[in-house]
Amino acid sequence: MIRNTSIRTIVVFISLAAILSIFSLAQESKFPTIKCEELKKLIDSKSTDILVLSNDPQDSFNEGHIPGAISFPWTDSLNLPITLPRNKMLIFYCSCAHEEDSNDMAAKIKPFGYRNIKVLEGGWLRWTQLKYPIQQKR
Repeated sequence: MIRNTSIRTIVVFISLAAILSIFSLAQESKFPTIKCEELKKLIDSKSTDILVLSNDPQDSFNEGHIPGAISFPWTDSLNLPITLPRNKMLIFYCSCAHEEDSNDMAAKIKPFGYRNIKVLEGGWLRWTQLKYPIQQKR
């Protein structure tokens, strides 16, 4: 009887630890945000301290993107080597309702030593709602 109780206690403890770990990982995937207004000021000031990354598919990027952004489409896994600069703030954006793709890509790149990461609050949809300038790939 004591042995069964001990085993049940261990199973409950391991289950709770697993649930807490999953919850912790979900919390970590949310990155600091930057507002469109702040990003526009940085772009207008010609800041060299940022790199804007579009997580939309290449076709969408070609149709229109934030000026100066580079295409870094969402993918299941990253291809190595990653050649993004580590000395700049990386600002991810997408056309998702709640920045899901941007948060996911930021979470995927973080283990490779990238620490200065932000996600554009409202992403592409908010940028275009504000009627901020867009750039098209020719």
